[in-house]
Amino acid sequence: MRVFYSAQYLDYSDRLVLISIGLVREDGRTYYAVNRGLSARHVLADPSLRAAAWPYLPTRDDTLLDRSHPDVKMRSRIAAEVDAFLAAVPDLELWSWRGAYAHVLLCQLFGTELDLPDAVPDWTNDLRQEAHRLGVDPDELPSQQTRRHHALDNAQHHRIIARCLDAAAVSDPLETPGTPLSQAGR
Repeated sequence: MRVFYSAQYLDYSDRLVLISIGLVREDGRTYYAVNRGLSARHVLADPSLRAAAWPYLPTRDDTLLDRSHPDVKMRSRIAAEVDAFLAAVPDLELWSWRGAYAHVLLCQLFGTELDLPDAVPDWTNDLRQEAHRLGVDPDELPSQQTRRHHALDNAQHHRIIARCLDAAAVSDPLETPGTPLSQAGR
């Protein structure tokens, strides 16, 4: 089963710091958490995050992360809950729009890639690369209904994109079982 996910992060050029993570299973089950150790000062200092992400995080007084909100959790708790969420998924496949960044953030949640739990694959499939492989222009895919930068909303949108790409793959002769490459025009 596929799990679509997205992670918001601060990019310090030498490291990425998790802001929040959202996961959506194909069956619709979801998980969302915000990093309790997040520095509000750093998010607010980044103009794009201040405008697109900060308004949708659990905050108080517009300048502080609301650490009492149930979505705001310590990284170790997020890691344990993500592990449990993913371990319950049969035949797990991870998917994201920019899989490389998402996978690095997922690995960092547990430490390094070597620290990934046994149930978690050591790679993330990339929806953007899949669109390219299928010859689908990203501008032809459904646009997200909101411009807000929210990890769970993004993950749910990834599931919509995947369904569109599934439909495109069915019309791709290379994706049709039993079609010889010579008949597929390649």
